[in-house]
Amino acid sequence: MLLSEKAQNQLDAGPFSFDDLKHSLLHGEVKKKERDEQKKAKYKYTIVGPSEGGQTIYSCGKVMKADGNVYFVITFHEAD
Repeated sequence: MLLSEKAQNQLDAGPFSFDDLKHSLLHGEVKKKERDEQKKAKYKYTIVGPSEGGQTIYSCGKVMKADGNVYFVITFHEAD
């Protein structure tokens, strides 16, 4: 998993750990799938899932090719 600069800043400043974010992606649900406007990937995904502590995390990311496929997190935050 790779993080955008924005996602890394959110991780550094916020209440969630890298493991929380990873847990939310592995155990979450894809809520939206849309074409990637930047055309760096075919689609970008909105995923909502639980952190390790049970808080709900909303994230947006895409599957990119870098030494195989890797998930690139664009942004994330605690869901409302």
